[in-house]
Amino acid sequence: MGDQIGPITLYDVDGTPVELASLSDRPVLLPLVRYYGCMPCRAFLSELNEIRDELHDAGVRLVGVGGAADYQARHLMEHGIGFPLLLDPRHDLYRALDVRRIRWWMLLQPVTWRNYLLAARRARQGRITGHPLQAPGLAIVDTDGTIRFLHRGKTLGDYPTIEAIRSAVGRISATS
Repeated sequence: MGDQIGPITLYDVDGTPVELASLSDRPVLLPLVRYYGCMPCRAFLSELNEIRDELHDAGVRLVGVGGAADYQARHLMEHGIGFPLLLDPRHDLYRALDVRRIRWWMLLQPVTWRNYLLAARRARQGRITGHPLQAPGLAIVDTDGTIRFLHRGKTLGDYPTIEAIRSAVGRISATS
């Protein structure tokens, strides 16, 4: 943390380029999903959706980032996700944050199965549209591109807790 992200171009669901810096009129909370059909990722986006007003009131913008499946992102936004979901088809942001692929044997770990079982209460699995071993992540990037919080998932569905996110947002809000 403390590193700065250079220029990154993401895309909205219609293919329009969106510069990450253009979102930086306030700190940006960026959940990086494996792909928009991933069941634990969908469940996590749903959890974030429940606190989006709280995040906004704390001065933080919430913007999801996933691979290239525009139809999956569009579907989620049309069916309840009330914040923008952008596309990173070349995984430029993932590389900038060093969010890599997980090891295949992590699929066999109990924590991975637990994440899927917990997610089943909130979401359904969609079509796999990205690399099945892409790790998830979450970053909070400040207005000057400084990474203020970074979580790199170690397995599928490995995201920080909502309380950890609230705590990080509180620290960032206190210093802004």
